[in-house]
Amino acid sequence: MEAVYISEIQRFCVHDGPGIRTTVFFQDCPLRCRWCQNPETLSPHPLLLFSADLCAGCGACVGACPHGAISMGADGIARTDPSRCTQCGACCEPCYFLARKLSAHTYTVDQLFQAVMRDEVVFRNSGGGVTVSGGEPLLHPGFCEELLGRCKNAGVTTAVETAGCVPQQAIDRLIPVVDTFLFDLKLFHLHPHKEWTGVDNGLILSNLRRVANLHDNVVIRIPLIPGVNDTEYEFSAMMDFAAGLRHINGVHILPFHQLGAGKYKLIDVKYTLADLSEDNDEGVARCEGIAKAHGFRVDVGGTGFLSDRH
Repeated sequence: MEAVYISEIQRFCVHDGPGIRTTVFFQDCPLRCRWCQNPETLSPHPLLLFSADLCAGCGACVGACPHGAISMGADGIARTDPSRCTQCGACCEPCYFLARKLSAHTYTVDQLFQAVMRDEVVFRNSGGGVTVSGGEPLLHPGFCEELLGRCKNAGVTTAVETAGCVPQQAIDRLIPVVDTFLFDLKLFHLHPHKEWTGVDNGLILSNLRRVANLHDNVVIRIPLIPGVNDTEYEFSAMMDFAAGLRHINGVHILPFHQLGAGKYKLIDVKYTLADLSEDNDEGVARCEGIAKAHGFRVDVGGTGFLSDRH
C-alpha cells in the first residue's frame, strides 16, 4: 500500500476519544471552513511553514533552494517568492533554527503503526488508543482501515474524527474497525453551510445518518462559531436532525477559540476571523440547553462520555 502524508502524530491527547490517545493528523481536506484550526492540513500536499520569528538570517536556505525562490530581506529575514517556490522542502534541512518546516511527511502503514504503538503502555493503563483525524482521514479509507484494523487486533481502541464529506464506501469500510466515531457537524442549512465551509452538506448529512444507523457509538461534535451556528434557528435544526438518528451517544460542543490563528501566518494565508471574539458563554449555554432539550447528553469541550455508551 502506498504511503500517505501525515501532518502530525500528537501524543497524550484527551479530547479525541476515551482515555489517553495518540492522534494522527492526515493531510488533505475537502472542506474549507473559515475557522479551521489546522489550515496547514487542507492541501493534499505538504506546505512550507515559515516562522519569521525563528529566522536567524543565516542565509543557509538561500543556497539550498533549487529554484532561487529565497532571498535575504533588508530586515535580515529570508523571504520566499511564492511564484517560484514549489514547496519541495529543500530549504528545511539546513535551517538549524526550525524556521522552515514542511507541514507533512510520508508514512506507510507499517511505519505509522510502529510509531503509534510506542504508546501502547499508555493505552493499556488509561483505556486509550489511536485516533485518526486531520484534515480528513477518510480520504484514505484503505490506509485507515488497515492501520486501525492492526490496532484493534493488538487490543488498542480506535477512533475516527471525520467531517463526513467522503464517499459512502469510505464510511462503510471503516465501521468494522472503529470503536468511536467523532462526527463533526458544522451547520444544517445548505446555503450557510456552503458559504462557511465551501461545500454542500448533502453528502455529510447522508453519511452521518448512515453511520448512526450502522454503528453503535457515534458522538456528534459541533465547533460552535459565534454568529454562524450558535443561533437558535441553526442549532435547533442540527439537533432536530440528530434526534432522528439511531445511535448518537451524545453531543460535544466545542467553543470557538483562536489557538490556530498563528498557523495562517506560517503558510502566508489571511485569516478572516482574526477579530472574532472567543467570549461566547451566552451562545454556549443556549446551545447546551437546546441539545439537552432534545434528549442528548452534552459535553462542552469534548471530553465527556467517550468511554461509555447508552
